[in-house]
Amino acid sequence: MRKTIVMTLLAATSFGLVTVGQAHAATTSYTTTFKYVDATTNKTLKTVKTTGTKNKTYTYKPVAIKYYATPAKLSYKVTKASTITLKVRATSRKVTVKYVDRYNNATIKPAKIEMAPVGKTASFTPVSISGYQVTSTATKKLANVKLDSTVAFTYDKLFKLTQNMVAIDTKKSLGTSSQMVRRGQTVTVTPTPVANYVTPAIQKVQVNKDTTATFNYQRLYNVTVNAVGSDGAKLGTTNQTVQQGKSVTVTPKAYPGYATPVSQKVTPTKDMTVTVTYPKFYTVNVVEKTADGTVLATRSMQGQAGQSVTVMPGSHAGYVTPDAQTMSKAGTVALLYQIDRSHQDDAYNKLIASVDNQNQAKMALAAYKADYTQAKTLAAYQVAQQVMSNISLTSLGNQAMRVVDSYDSDDISAGTKQGATDVTMTEGATDSYIAYYASGDYDWVVNQTTKQGAWVKSDLLTTDDVRNGEKYTYESSVHVDQQGTPLSNLGHLASYDVQYGINGDPDEAIVKVVFARNATTQSDSSKVIMQDGEFYINNNGPLIGLEADSDEKWTADKAFYTLTFTMDAESARLLETHTSFITYGIGTDATSFFDLTSGDAANKIAAA
Repeated sequence: MRKTIVMTLLAATSFGLVTVGQAHAATTSYTTTFKYVDATTNKTLKTVKTTGTKNKTYTYKPVAIKYYATPAKLSYKVTKASTITLKVRATSRKVTVKYVDRYNNATIKPAKIEMAPVGKTASFTPVSISGYQVTSTATKKLANVKLDSTVAFTYDKLFKLTQNMVAIDTKKSLGTSSQMVRRGQTVTVTPTPVANYVTPAIQKVQVNKDTTATFNYQRLYNVTVNAVGSDGAKLGTTNQTVQQGKSVTVTPKAYPGYATPVSQKVTPTKDMTVTVTYPKFYTVNVVEKTADGTVLATRSMQGQAGQSVTVMPGSHAGYVTPDAQTMSKAGTVALLYQIDRSHQDDAYNKLIASVDNQNQAKMALAAYKADYTQAKTLAAYQVAQQVMSNISLTSLGNQAMRVVDSYDSDDISAGTKQGATDVTMTEGATDSYIAYYASGDYDWVVNQTTKQGAWVKSDLLTTDDVRNGEKYTYESSVHVDQQGTPLSNLGHLASYDVQYGINGDPDEAIVKVVFARNATTQSDSSKVIMQDGEFYINNNGPLIGLEADSDEKWTADKAFYTLTFTMDAESARLLETHTSFITYGIGTDATSFFDLTSGDAANKIAAA
C-alpha cells in the first residue's frame, strides 16, 4: 500500500511554532484496550479504551470496580492497536441465601444477597418464617470464600394436629387439644386420661395437612364388694372398675380367720354393689426352710372348721422336696429341705477316671471334695461344685514331670487356690519335689522325702528340669575378683546353667549361678559376705541389667551361694558371645565382687 504524506500548515500552538508552508509527517494514533478480568474466574468485568500516539509512552491509572481490588497504575508504550489484560482480584463474593420448602424445594421467602469477604469464613443463620419450621437451626459456614456461592436453608411446613376426645355412650366431646406438626411427620398421639372412662390406645398419625385425630372413650362402672363373715362380722370393702359392656371377675380379698370364697363374674350396666359372705375358717402358716435355717418361702392356708387341709411343699431348685403334711387346726407347719447331693461326685469321679495315678489324684482333690461334702448351705455347695467342674486335671507323667530343687524348701508355700488351703511345705533332707499334675497355674507337688503334697503355684518353684526346656551348662574361666578387701580365696564360679523354655514359654530363660566357697577360707559366720545380686550382659556394648529373682544372703558359714536370674531367651543367648559380669551389694567385709563370664560358645560343656 502506498503511503500518503499529508502536509499541514500549522499556526503557532502550544506544541511549538511552525513556519507557514513547512511540511510535517501525519501523526499516527492507535487504540489501546484495557480489559479487566476476574483473576479467579477469568470472567471479563469491564473494558476501557483509550487512544494514543504511536511510539509514545503513557501512564494508565486503572479504574475502580466495586468488590475488586484496584491494580496499581502502569506505564505502556503505543506501537500498535493492542489489548492489555488487567487481572483483578475480588475482595468480596456474592452469596445468595435461599429459603426453600424441604418437601418440594419451593421458595418460601425471597432469596437474600449478601457479600462475603474473599479468603475469610462467612457465617449465615436461618431466619424465622411464619408457618414453617427450619430443618436445622445450625449456622452454616463458607470457609475460605473464593467464588460466588449459594447457601440454602430448608424448612418444613407446619400443620395443626387436633386431638378430639369423644365419649362413646353420649357421643359428646370430652375435650380437645392441638399441636403444630411438620409436614410428613408421623406423630404418636397419646390420649389424655379422663376420669371414669377407659383411656383409648395411642394413635400414630402422619400429618400432611391440618388433621384431627379422634379418640373414643368407653365408660367405666364402679363395682363395690362388701365382705361379710358368716358370723355377721363386717370384714371390709373393696372397689373395682369395669369397662362398659364387659364382664369382671370379682376376686374376694383374704381376711384372717375366714375362708376366702370363690370368685364370681358380674356384667354391670351401672355402678353396683356386690355382697360376699366369708365362712369362718382357721389359718395354717407354712414355712419352707433349709437345714441351716434359711427360709426359702412362707405362705398361709385356710381350712374350714371340722375339715383338714393338706400342706403340699413347693419345689426349690437344688433341694430335695419333703413329704406333704396334714393339718386340721390353726398352726404353723415347718417343711425341712435338704441339699440335693444326688450327683455331687460326678465331676470328681470324672477327674479321677481321667488320670492314671488315681490315688495321687484323690490326695490332690481331697480339699476340693471336702468343700462340697461338708457344705452346709446350697450356695457353698454350688460354689464348690462349680470349682470342681472347672478343674482340668492334667497328668504330667514320666519325662514331662517337673523336678524341683531348693536349698530353702521350707519357704515354698502353696498358693491360695479356691477350695484349697494354704500349705507350707515341710523341709526334707533331699529338698526334692516332683510335680505329678497341672491345673491352670498350679502344680500338685510332692516332697520326695516327707511325701507331703500340696497345690503350689508354678511361679513359686525354682526348676532345674522343665518340660520342653533346653538346659546348657557353661564353664567359667574367671573366678571371683575382690575389690578393696583384705580377704582372699573367698570362692569361685566354676560353671553356670542356662535353662530355656520355662513353664512352657519358649521366650523365657533362667540363668542359675552357684558359687562354691573355698575350703581354705577362714570365715566369720556372723558376717554377710554377699547379697543383692545383679547380672550385666554385653560388657563391651550397651549393657542389659537384671536383678536376681530373690535376695539371698551368703554368709561365711554357707558352703554355697546361689543366684537365679530370669530373662528373655534373646538376652540369655548373648551369654555365648558377649562378655558379662555379676555384681553384689556387699556387707561389712568388702565393697564389691565381679565375676566375668567367658562369653565363648566353646564353653558350652553340657546339654540336657
